[in-house]
Amino acid sequence: MEQNIKFSTKIKEQDLYRFNLHHAYTGTQGIFSIVLFVLLIVVWILRFEALSTIYKVMYPLLAMIFVMYIPMSLKLRVKAQMQQEVFQHPLNYELKEDGIEISSPAVEDAAELPWEYIYKVSTWKEYLLIYSNRINAYIVPMEDIAGQYDNIKEFIKSHVEDFKLQIK
Repeated sequence: MEQNIKFSTKIKEQDLYRFNLHHAYTGTQGIFSIVLFVLLIVVWILRFEALSTIYKVMYPLLAMIFVMYIPMSLKLRVKAQMQQEVFQHPLNYELKEDGIEISSPAVEDAAELPWEYIYKVSTWKEYLLIYSNRINAYIVPMEDIAGQYDNIKEFIKSHVEDFKLQIK
């Protein structure tokens, strides 16, 4: 029987913002906004001489709105989320034989995520991401678990099916 592994993390605004931005731009909405941005700029360049002054101004302005809407709206949403009490305290994780227990001083009862309910575990940039479904993940900054990462990785590998693992 393996020994449980405990660690704590404190999510910063930048961590949550980067995670949300990554998901937004790898999803349909993000791809669509980039395609529209490129399309508007290409049309603006190719048709510049034929455009009236108003359209010469409106095309790049509209393109900038398409490309800036997602990051700006996510920044505002993350700022609001960071005001929640759960983000004011560290999250405490305990990897156990039957799953992961996540607790916080902000919440009375610990959350339990059984190994079989884990959707995916991946590493991305400097984060370990433990997904409970296709969109939602527990964000674990690597800097918070630097000394324990190898043990955590091996523990997760021994409890989660291989096809759910995308960790380095």
